[in-house]
Amino acid sequence: MKISFIAIFLCAAVSNVYAQVEPVADVKAGPWITYVGDDAFNVLWTSNFRTLSWVEVAPDDGTDFDAVARPKFYQTVSGRRVIDTFHDVRVTGLEPGTKYRYRIMSKAVLDDDSAYHTEYGELLQMPVAGESAVTTLDSGAESCRFTMFNDGHADDDKYRKLAAGLGADDMDMLLLVGDMMSYINDVDEMVSHIYTPVPELVANVPVFYTRGNHETRGKQAYLFQKYNPTSTGDTYFMLRQGPVAIVVLDAGEDKPDDNKEYSGAVDFDLFRQQQLDWLKETVKDPVFADAPVKVAVMHIPALNNEDSWYGEKKANEMLVPVLNEAGLDVMLSGHYHERFIVEKGTCGNDFPIVVNDDSERLDFISEGKGYQINIYDLEGNKVHSYSVDK
Repeated sequence: MKISFIAIFLCAAVSNVYAQVEPVADVKAGPWITYVGDDAFNVLWTSNFRTLSWVEVAPDDGTDFDAVARPKFYQTVSGRRVIDTFHDVRVTGLEPGTKYRYRIMSKAVLDDDSAYHTEYGELLQMPVAGESAVTTLDSGAESCRFTMFNDGHADDDKYRKLAAGLGADDMDMLLLVGDMMSYINDVDEMVSHIYTPVPELVANVPVFYTRGNHETRGKQAYLFQKYNPTSTGDTYFMLRQGPVAIVVLDAGEDKPDDNKEYSGAVDFDLFRQQQLDWLKETVKDPVFADAPVKVAVMHIPALNNEDSWYGEKKANEMLVPVLNEAGLDVMLSGHYHERFIVEKGTCGNDFPIVVNDDSERLDFISEGKGYQINIYDLEGNKVHSYSVDK
């Protein structure tokens, strides 16, 4: 009887100890930097517990981060600061082409059952890989440099090899041009494959993840935009860095909407029309129209060959005439898992279409008088170059 009493007492004591352990806020995935402009950027990450979090920013001027009170930026919805495990904080009021240090502060929520009081855990600074700094874009810069990967299909090892040794000194931004996933059944899995394998790169370089046809598939595909915000709130948008204006476009799926694979759950014909309406106005914007070099980025190339599929033909039919009239210089695509170049005039295009291989890295460089494309294999060897002078 005495032994049973002691056992019960010890079990109760152990349970009480565990009950008193407070949850400690930590980063589960990220952060990654996106939706970057001349005067703002977004910091996104996921946490292991629901937290109240904010981002603090300081200029890259050598001062101690705690030397003065730094501005704090919260994720808010209609005046409410968001408490969640997913965090998307927009940092605003910045200067173009300027490097800023940032840090993430969080405190786990212990109890918020009461509508009138929330109990928090300890305030902690969250770990960030690399330098924890990002440089805003600058439409007035003298040059533009970006790196492009595509068609990774959740192959983390290949992703790491392509990104090996790259950092903020090598590019102004990173473009992930579609089919980096095969489908999105679980958005946490997408985050794990896209932002976890190269943590230092995505935490310190602006990343723009553009949708391919495979990212339209899966039961949580509709959440893609939530984790990859843009200036339009959609998967098509415009960027400007120095002499280069970039329109990021989305061809949707590669087959007709009524294909049995889609189970009646898509309406890309309507989406393409909405995108076309947007594009017609966007190419008139001086930010694009006055750019010395004009680039389109789209996962599925806008082809119209005998063996071209529906998505390619619709992109060619709808988008190419507008891009021709706008004076586009080049389109960059993926999708085919091989490298080739479609020269001007091949399928009604007044611009070349450069299709990148799934196992190669494409680097784009322009100082306004044309552009240079260099392509590297998994070992970092340059295997092709393509340049156009204007």
